[in-house]
Amino acid sequence: MRRNNASGMCCGTAQNSYRTVDSMKLVFADGSILDTASEQSIADFKENQASLLAGIKSLSEQVSDNEQLAKKIRHKYRLKNTTGYSLNALIDYSDPIEIIKHLMIGSEGTLGFIAEITYNTVIEHPFKASALIVFNNIEEASLAVTALTKDPVSAVEMMDGRAMRSVATEPGMPEFISKLDLEAGALLIESRASNETDLNLQCLKIMQTVTQFQIIDSISFTREATTVAMLWAIRKGMFPAVGAVREVGTTVIIEDVAFPVENLATGVRDLQTLFNQYQYNEAIIFGHALEGNLHFVFTQSFDTEDEIRRYGDFMDAVASLVAVKYQGSLKAEHGTGRNMAPYVELEWGKDGYQLMQQIKAIFDPQGLLNPGVIINEDPKSHLKNLKPMPKADDLIDRCIECGFCEPVCPSRSLTLSPRQRIVLYRELQRRKETEEENGTQSLQKVFEYQGIDTCAADWSVCRSLPSWHKYR
Repeated sequence: MRRNNASGMCCGTAQNSYRTVDSMKLVFADGSILDTASEQSIADFKENQASLLAGIKSLSEQVSDNEQLAKKIRHKYRLKNTTGYSLNALIDYSDPIEIIKHLMIGSEGTLGFIAEITYNTVIEHPFKASALIVFNNIEEASLAVTALTKDPVSAVEMMDGRAMRSVATEPGMPEFISKLDLEAGALLIESRASNETDLNLQCLKIMQTVTQFQIIDSISFTREATTVAMLWAIRKGMFPAVGAVREVGTTVIIEDVAFPVENLATGVRDLQTLFNQYQYNEAIIFGHALEGNLHFVFTQSFDTEDEIRRYGDFMDAVASLVAVKYQGSLKAEHGTGRNMAPYVELEWGKDGYQLMQQIKAIFDPQGLLNPGVIINEDPKSHLKNLKPMPKADDLIDRCIECGFCEPVCPSRSLTLSPRQRIVLYRELQRRKETEEENGTQSLQKVFEYQGIDTCAADWSVCRSLPSWHKYR
């Protein structure tokens, strides 16, 4: 969360890491340390890092003197936005220590290392109810979202027709989902309250709002645990559903953007048009509709120059659509990384990008920290050093390397995590296919111990892999 300021389904822009951070311990590129919860640490930092603090103060004044840039920053953070550095810190705060603390949120390790962080907690209401409302088309769903912004909703998740179809055959899904056409648009709505009476009144108010629009199917508000779990399984199952049916050797890519809410319907339609234009026929759209934050998932091969060119052209078109046409966010919560680094200046303009370059230079003058992330002068950097996904094994080929299994792996701290095992196994298979001999035997020996002998998984699962026996 602190790495990219993601806020998920319920936090919006009011309860993300930027807004709820209390203090942090930081280690900078030169080895200096700052504990923002310690008055002594702050005093020492001010004495020893006077030039850094002066640089931060200068940037803050620079933004104050540039009315057009300050206006742009305020607009950009009206939306969810994690493209580039948190420039809002330069207008939200005047204390350089507070500015530093908030610049670190979403900086992706490019300004320093967050060794420890403390957040202010938010209220977790004990009474919750969820409903699934399916509309005739995405326009109706988007109009409903606009109306719901005034209602007591804690989450409104939008799903397009393709997204709903991607999970239609999953166990436990409502029967009507399989009958929906691609024009449908669905909203998964949650409301929360401190007591049952208030919750019931809130749900009634929300239903009065959505019934003004053309509803074709629905599951009304419920607190019943099994039904609620099923409803959220629809939303959470969409990303892996695309991965499960992708062609072997392709990668699952998930991007997230944010449109101004008033442009949500046309933004969805324009994205769908780009999917068709660039032949991403499996692509789906879902997201946090109250914030105009849409995720889209598609599959991509990087095996040929034509495929890489298709991907590059598509990303150029997406960037132009979101950042230029709608003045939205190319990254709403996933972080800029290397993939969006070439587009940061497109979104922020010359003044905004130069400001980010100055921030990077102040904190990391030698460019040692996470080079190429966020600030990258190569306009084609996102098309280089692409990760291959070679065919390896029927079971492993289904893995999309999302990493969700890693926190619960008992042996992840001993040798390899599950994702590392899979990556290493895929690399061995790639070398076998290409008959690459240099270092392959030593790598295979490493895998026998780190990939198999120290794996804490059920041995029957491991032995079920046909290729497992080749490495025993």
